[in-house]
Amino acid sequence: MPDDQRQAFLDNLVSGPATRLSLAPGIQVCALRAGNRPGIALQVAREALQTGQQQRILERRLEQALAFDGCFIYLDAQDALVIWHALPATHSTLDRILSRMLSLANLQVLDR
Repeated sequence: MPDDQRQAFLDNLVSGPATRLSLAPGIQVCALRAGNRPGIALQVAREALQTGQQQRILERRLEQALAFDGCFIYLDAQDALVIWHALPATHSTLDRILSRMLSLANLQVLDR
């Protein structure tokens, strides 16, 4: 994804308007509240998941707990894989969080 498109998405995410960024067919990043906490979510639709990808993601999250601290993984009502992270207190770390989430999902190719 181009740097300016990613930066515009991250700026909008922090400023509050509902925002969504498609990275590939069936894969998107969006603002998502968990309870009363605003966060960022990487969503991978069921049809975009590779065979065994869910298991590999869960294994990586457990094996590398410190590297992926703050990332929560679940399936939503549509069986999409969601990796959620609370919005950080500082805007400067948001870009690194998105990169970590893509890395956890083994989607580094979609990172810049």
